Amino acid sequence: MGKLVVRIVENGHPYKINCDEHTPVESVQKLLESISGIPFKDQLLFCFGSKLESHSHLSAYKLPSEEEEVFLFNKSRMRINSPPPTPENVKIAVIPINPPLSPPSSSHGPHPNLDDTSDPALKALPSYETQFRNHLQSGSAIYRRTLAMFEICERLLQEQEAQERALDVAKGNLDHFYKMVCQNYTEFMKCYSQQDCSHRKFLVDFGREKEKLRSIKIMPLLQNANRKCLLDFVDEENLQKVWEECSSSHGRFEKKVLELKTEFGDLNGQVQDLFSCKTSNFIKDVELSVKEHRRFMDEQKSIMQALSEDVNTVKKLLEDYISRQVSPSPILPHNAFSALGPTYNTHEKDYLPKMRACDSAISTLLDLCTDKKNESNLYVHNYMQKIARMQYIIKDLRYKFSVFSEALKHQNEQFHQLKILHGVGPAYMACLAEVERRKTATKMYMENAEKLSEKLARERDFEIRRRDEFVKVHSTFIPPDILASMGLYNSLNPCYVNVAPLPGGSTTLAVTDTTILQNDAETKIEALINEVSKFERESEINRNLLDRLRSCATSADFADSLRVLAQSLVRAGEESNEDSTFKLRECIEIIADKVGALSRQCEDLEENRDLVNTLCTKNQLENQANKERISFNQLQVDEIAAFLLNASGQYQAINRDCPYYYLSPDSISLLSDNRPSYIIGQVVHIERRTVESPLSETGTSRLTSSQESTPNPYGLPIGCEYFVVTAAILPDTNVDYSPRS
Repeated sequence: MGKLVVRIVENGHPYKINCDEHTPVESVQKLLESISGIPFKDQLLFCFGSKLESHSHLSAYKLPSEEEEVFLFNKSRMRINSPPPTPENVKIAVIPINPPLSPPSSSHGPHPNLDDTSDPALKALPSYETQFRNHLQSGSAIYRRTLAMFEICERLLQEQEAQERALDVAKGNLDHFYKMVCQNYTEFMKCYSQQDCSHRKFLVDFGREKEKLRSIKIMPLLQNANRKCLLDFVDEENLQKVWEECSSSHGRFEKKVLELKTEFGDLNGQVQDLFSCKTSNFIKDVELSVKEHRRFMDEQKSIMQALSEDVNTVKKLLEDYISRQVSPSPILPHNAFSALGPTYNTHEKDYLPKMRACDSAISTLLDLCTDKKNESNLYVHNYMQKIARMQYIIKDLRYKFSVFSEALKHQNEQFHQLKILHGVGPAYMACLAEVERRKTATKMYMENAEKLSEKLARERDFEIRRRDEFVKVHSTFIPPDILASMGLYNSLNPCYVNVAPLPGGSTTLAVTDTTILQNDAETKIEALINEVSKFERESEINRNLLDRLRSCATSADFADSLRVLAQSLVRAGEESNEDSTFKLRECIEIIADKVGALSRQCEDLEENRDLVNTLCTKNQLENQANKERISFNQLQVDEIAAFLLNASGQYQAINRDCPYYYLSPDSISLLSDNRPSYIIGQVVHIERRTVESPLSETGTSRLTSSQESTPNPYGLPIGCEYFVVTAAILPDTNVDYSPRS
């Protein structure tokens, strides 16, 4: 058995229920109904941010647990019309501040008669004992009342802290559903924005698209009585009705979406405002006040300890005096009696007033805690009503999103006919392009077939000559019947490649959208004519100026000629009073200055020409040497490699990391018949291969070189990886043989 702590959210009051992990949640709810008065149907239990379902057991939520508490939300208190919470009823037991004195606790009976003694201090001893006990009882009554009030303050603070934790649970639950509706909103608006943009374009371009399709005539070969242009591919009358319906539907749906956006924006603002509210401010104030007032309780404890010690002291003095009367003994010291007077004054003027002051301070604290707790109860009440209202809005929005999503799909289906209108033109052009592509592909196919036929014929002629030569050489030694039995007299049958010609109609299919092309061409030509006319006018105006600039450029002293031209423009500008002439003159003067500076720099460079040429030549040689350095590591494309002719007649690359780099047969075929002992080449391509078993080769015959026809031309073990390198053969006179780092 364990204890399940359940806190009522509306007031923070705790209930401890004895239960175990096998206890049904429903049993807990029924018990809570009997002790808290909250009906079963209005209970919402939350723990760990999860709702406790009635049909589950506590073990499903790892309950009961000493570390976790369950919060009980009252649904009836979360409704809009529910009344505010009642104020906290703080009850403090009435404790008399001046209780009746209890009889003396001396073991020797009542106080002895000390009237006959001559010592005044001794006569007052019973009175001091009575007064001290009165002070102790008064202080004890004050302390018990103060302690009761302070414990209530601590309880109220704990209830406020529990309410704050409960609100965090409620906010977490709201945030979970709010994020879900935000995701739904984002996904919907993304789909709507894309579809709205597409549909709006369909509506705006409807008329222009119809005229465009009407202007495009289909080929005469495809025309009939009902089809003359691309617009005839669709039902124009029905399409106009569809456009009107789509336009109306699009406008109505747009208004509904705007309303949805406004509703979601309001929800977002309310949720953000709600999440920004903090209850911890006044809770911290109460917590700080309770912490500060704890010193009053410590002070009362200290005073109570002093009062108790003083009562014990006077009782001991009285008991000692009585014991001396029974058995004669030395007289008590007088200073023990004389100290009772000041002690009495301390009680009356210091201890008891401080006790009452502490009691008053704690009473004020209790009023503060009670007020703050009532504020907290009202705050929680209003806060939970807001959460309940937002939960309702979120639930309604989620339902609307499902409805709007269906409307979005329906509208997309409604715009299908308009999409067909926009797709007719591109589809028709694509069909024409496909016809042309197929014509080209068929032509290439036939050309390749013809080339293949010619190649097969050449190879057959070569094979026949080779067979005839073979029979001619060996028939001298082998009887003809043996050769015939071996099939060596058999000839190679010819191979014919036949390709059916293109359909007659397809060969003449060539279409151009003359109307569109003509309109575009006329527009471009008109714009070009305007530009040319404008250019001619400007050219006529500046023709003389261009001639003069040309003469300046051909003169020996370009800078001085420009300065003379600028001076002449000054006079022309003064006569014509044109601002452009002055601006042109300023530009020419700037150019003249720059040309002069460049001329001087050229003269300086001319003096250092030999030095510059020497440095450039040296730099080129260094770059060439660095570029043409042979690589002896793992080869890469564009690197220089050295290949040695090995014993098996293959060119193998000199390499430290991988010894199986071989020169490709294509590269070797470029060599002369007299093969050199080594080759220097720049790597163009590297092909990775693996030696396979002869059994893995397919039976398909291929025309290959002699090396490629061999499964393992390099004599490597099966499974070994090697590389075939295609290289551009280089002369080896300028190659640096120092290894590349």
